[in-house]
Amino acid sequence: MGIEVNMYFSIDSVVDRLVRKGFLFDRAAVELDKTIQGADDDEFSSLLVRAGCIPERYSHDSTEEKLYAKAMDSIVAESLRRLGYEAEVSQERSNSADVVAEGGSPAHSLVADAKAFRLSRTALNPKDYKIEALSKWRKGADYAILVAPIAGYPEGESRLYVEADRYQVTLLSYSHLALMIDSGSGPSRLESIWMRSVDHKSVTLSAPQYWSSLDSALRQALSWDQVNWSEARRKYFESLLLNAEGELAYFDQVKNDIAAMDREELVDIAVGALKIDSKMRTIRARVAKTRSLMNEMEDREQ
Repeated sequence: MGIEVNMYFSIDSVVDRLVRKGFLFDRAAVELDKTIQGADDDEFSSLLVRAGCIPERYSHDSTEEKLYAKAMDSIVAESLRRLGYEAEVSQERSNSADVVAEGGSPAHSLVADAKAFRLSRTALNPKDYKIEALSKWRKGADYAILVAPIAGYPEGESRLYVEADRYQVTLLSYSHLALMIDSGSGPSRLESIWMRSVDHKSVTLSAPQYWSSLDSALRQALSWDQVNWSEARRKYFESLLLNAEGELAYFDQVKNDIAAMDREELVDIAVGALKIDSKMRTIRARVAKTRSLMNEMEDREQ
């Protein structure tokens, strides 16, 4: 029992291939979903344990970044299917959870939100996780879960963990989904996880306290002993570290590329990075609008 990681199969490699083919976003999203649903057990475990960490080589707001984030919805939906739920990615564009699911005996329903972050991201603010909003988006569903990479959650004391308990939202990592699937357990055994709460006496809770409490509840629900659980969890962390090494190697290459550039190239990069031309265009436009306003006012006063 444990996670096998195939480092050659990843969502970003699929995203890269679809973008190279020139697919429009909606078509690429459909192809991504097909690839995720068609993955075998080992491939899907590999997707899960490396999911949620946006590659640094993707530009902000690029097609690649948006497709990667969209793929997380499909991964969470497919995870729930492999756990025995009937799950679908929500087609609503706003004010809605990413995934809806139902199953179990007695039957219960849940909504899920899938998050993806860059490993270089520094601000981990509770408001960014939209816990209260997700609770409202359940729209009659019994439970709500939020899935993000473990490195995408606050590492120390945070009110996020208290807010999740207050609004009855279960925080999970993609690795927890992998561990659940690997256990062979179905929805009926998992319901105790969705309805659990965490003891806390202040406005914040530490990450180790939250995750240790969750892991303890999961081990009991999934009937995993401590040794096997710890071994499987360590495999996830090792795969995450490998992912991080790849991102560090990317930045090392960027630094080397910059070092090899001539002065003109470096000036262009600096101007672009500081958005100088864009800011100058904005200022000129504002000046033109102000002049137009002044002229109109003077014309009215004549």
